[in-house]
Amino acid sequence: MGSTNRSARDLGSSDLVWDFMSRPRTESMLDRVQPAADAGYAALGIFLSSWVEMRDDPDAVARFEDALGRTGLVLANIETARGWAAPDRPTAACLEMEALAWEIADRCECRYLQVIGDYEGTLAEAGRGFAALCDRAADHGLLGGLEPVPQRTTIDSLALAAEIVERADRDNGGICFDSWHFTRSTNDIADIDALDGQRILSTQWNDGTVEPAIADYYTDTLASRVAPGEGEFQLVEMIKALNRIGCTAPVGLEVPGAALWVAPIDEAASHVAEAMRRILAEARATS
Repeated sequence: MGSTNRSARDLGSSDLVWDFMSRPRTESMLDRVQPAADAGYAALGIFLSSWVEMRDDPDAVARFEDALGRTGLVLANIETARGWAAPDRPTAACLEMEALAWEIADRCECRYLQVIGDYEGTLAEAGRGFAALCDRAADHGLLGGLEPVPQRTTIDSLALAAEIVERADRDNGGICFDSWHFTRSTNDIADIDALDGQRILSTQWNDGTVEPAIADYYTDTLASRVAPGEGEFQLVEMIKALNRIGCTAPVGLEVPGAALWVAPIDEAASHVAEAMRRILAEARATS
């Protein structure tokens, strides 16, 4: 990128990241830049499929890079790698995903790769698989964050993700904390307190109902999220727990809700950012 003064790798706990799924996949990366900048975000996230659509049009890539440079935003997060935990080697599909991620990271100096999915075999094998992925990511300057996703994957809790990360034992390997998936798994603040805060490399914040609004998990997770503070999640207590354990990850906003997806993009960007700032202020004030 070169045109911005700051690298995505410099982001910290005072920085807001507007993650990709906060808006419909049909909305271009270029369309997201100015609304995010106006709302005070420091960075954006990108989905692999969005990069594929853009990279075949050099003009589109140039316009996107120019917009980042003009606004000072950086491209921080890449989603998503899966298929890394087959017992003896990553799947061919995983390696294809990784190749795209490395392409983005090398060009844009991104910070972080989101990692999800089932593991096959034993936990020891999962640890080795995650370690190998982290080694490949390190060659491109990336952190790798394992996100537990209940019901949709076999890595369904913070404790299980943490065990795989610890077995891998890589400096650039850690966990993604998502308030939605945490609430829909154990929803137990003690599970956060049990973690190594330095292993939490990414956070994704959103709100919703504690009990599912829609029976199907995937549909619910895309349709029912709301801005922080507008649901029933114990967000303030989550933030306090993360602060207690020394988490310094950037503050990601991933709010793919039906209402926010149809709202004008500038309104959606600012609404979610302002809501998160209020929650962060409340957590500080009551600590």
